[in-house]
Amino acid sequence: MVGMASGELGRQPSFHDPRDLTPFRGAQVYAPVRGFGRRLARRVSGRVRAPKLRRAAGRPERLVHAAVFGTDEPERLILAARAYPGWSGLCYVLAGLHAYRAHQHAQAAELLARGLNGTSEPAAAAFAAEYLRGLSHWIEVAEGVEVEVRFSEESVCLALAHSLREIGRPEDALTALAPLPPSLPAALASCRLAEVLGRPLDVVAWTAGLTNRDDLAAALLVLRARALRSLGRRGDAGTALREALRRRRTSFAVKNAAATERALLMLGVGRRTVRPWKAAQGGPTPGELRRADDSEAREAWLRDFERLTGDRG
Repeated sequence: MVGMASGELGRQPSFHDPRDLTPFRGAQVYAPVRGFGRRLARRVSGRVRAPKLRRAAGRPERLVHAAVFGTDEPERLILAARAYPGWSGLCYVLAGLHAYRAHQHAQAAELLARGLNGTSEPAAAAFAAEYLRGLSHWIEVAEGVEVEVRFSEESVCLALAHSLREIGRPEDALTALAPLPPSLPAALASCRLAEVLGRPLDVVAWTAGLTNRDDLAAALLVLRARALRSLGRRGDAGTALREALRRRRTSFAVKNAAATERALLMLGVGRRTVRPWKAAQGGPTPGELRRADDSEAREAWLRDFERLTGDRG
């Protein structure tokens, strides 16, 4: 596949994207209520008008062109991959994207991984460069956040990571994102996976210095605040939430998530109170500390309520 930039394998994900031109066309953030917003985002803009095939195109080109722009079934591309091994890498990737669009995540994960590990001859690479440049897909990078991505390494790896996350393989999903160059969508997907894996320190490290410049950054700030809250860093979590709410035109769904997180922060939910030295000395158990925190929170609430009723009296 041509025109696909690769980052350094194993590097830490980052949201700093130095490129002037990226494959990302837009983003949609929505409240996942009955899937309405998701239905709006599930479209492929590049399939509205198929590029015209040149007259001297060979049989593999004609088969792949018809399978990509004439149908949503991945089976035709799988058959083309078996008939023309030199085109197998490209065909399996495109078949995987068809399966991803149909929400067949197990099949999509298998086909996309097979395509990334396969090979494509120069004719297949030339076909991708000539006919697939305008093809784009809506890909979910986190719950309630989808990004429109042109056909590229980013589209394939992000779709693979989402499918792996859906079938319960977050470690493999995070590995699939490692080769990608820095970008906000990749950082958001990586941080969500790190949160699933219980790695809040990674989320905090990967989002250091982030500001609310668009909805993707605001959603990433909410993840940062959640990670900081789980680490007991309440002040830093509040700073991240204030930044997430700072920009007036931030998506309502992101603002709602940030407000919910701020409420949890004020209630003290998710605070870490277990200290290693206490555990080593046979101190209170996590359950005992949690019950003590709940009791303290109830007493504080009762004191505030009595003070308010007293002021009204």
